[in-house]
Amino acid sequence: MIFEPLSISKIMHEYEETRLNNKRLAFERREEIYKKIPRIEELDSASTSSYLSLAMSKVLGKDEKGQEALSIRDLNRNRTAEKKALLKEAGYPEDYLEPIFTCSKCKDTGYINQERCSCFRDKLINSLYLQSNLTNILDKENFDTFNLDYYSKNKLSGYEYSPYDNMVNILTTSKRFVDNFSSTKSHRGNILIYGEVGLGKTFLTNCIAKGILDKGHQVFYLTANELFQNILSPYLMNQEKALADLYKYVYNCELLIIDDLGTELINSFTLSNLFEVINQRNIQGKSTVISTNLGLKDLKTKYSERIMSRLIEGYTVFNIYGDNIRYQKRFNSTNN
Repeated sequence: MIFEPLSISKIMHEYEETRLNNKRLAFERREEIYKKIPRIEELDSASTSSYLSLAMSKVLGKDEKGQEALSIRDLNRNRTAEKKALLKEAGYPEDYLEPIFTCSKCKDTGYINQERCSCFRDKLINSLYLQSNLTNILDKENFDTFNLDYYSKNKLSGYEYSPYDNMVNILTTSKRFVDNFSSTKSHRGNILIYGEVGLGKTFLTNCIAKGILDKGHQVFYLTANELFQNILSPYLMNQEKALADLYKYVYNCELLIIDDLGTELINSFTLSNLFEVINQRNIQGKSTVISTNLGLKDLKTKYSERIMSRLIEGYTVFNIYGDNIRYQKRFNSTNN
């Protein structure tokens, strides 16, 4: 597992590198053109000298009426036109010697009038995707690709809603959770998703993850095994420093997703640390989404009353039921 904490300073460093690379490229272009078209170097030199002369005149108060400034602007406008003509004649774009920017809107600073540029947001989202542990599947599993056709519209005994209507309600609530995530900085809510294997629980968590990531928020996805065996256990028991940032991120990321709770080895260590993660994230107002194949009674039996009380009190609970989607897909593929 690879982890790299999100760092705004790192993104700003990327902008700095972009500016330096673009300045280097602009310098190389200028050197190239000066060798091929010496007249352009003469024009640039004349323009620079005229602006220096104008600056000196202003300091000395010799251009009170601005006549010299107007004259210099006209001369430099003519020089610019001549440069463009020379470049075009030599087969170059007219703007070949203009400053180079990867993002013309913010000029590679990341900000426009103290507001983050859209390119900054793109970089931020890309960073969030990379550290979410979901990069390879979010394009396939999201709200746009969620298929309700796998859920029957016939009511099942013991349930108020059909599997289809139940899933429609769950999707509506999940989308509202995503839409409202940006409106507050903390205590945005938590979700517990339970149901049998193959009903779309993990797919739903991926939908929520993509929706939150696309809004520029931090998401960290882990299976229960990864959380306890790859992070908490080696860090707390062996004090592996390489896992320190990852350990902190479990507690501090804006949305933590724990998938397949109940598949991990359940012991005193697991119980105490699961409670600690749930409790501390609730105290800090951080959101958590948990999915499990266990029913509520089994969760209470395996994870204790105190953990269940935290889940029931602080989580919106989704019970997904219906026919196994994996079986349906397999059946459809063998009969087509």
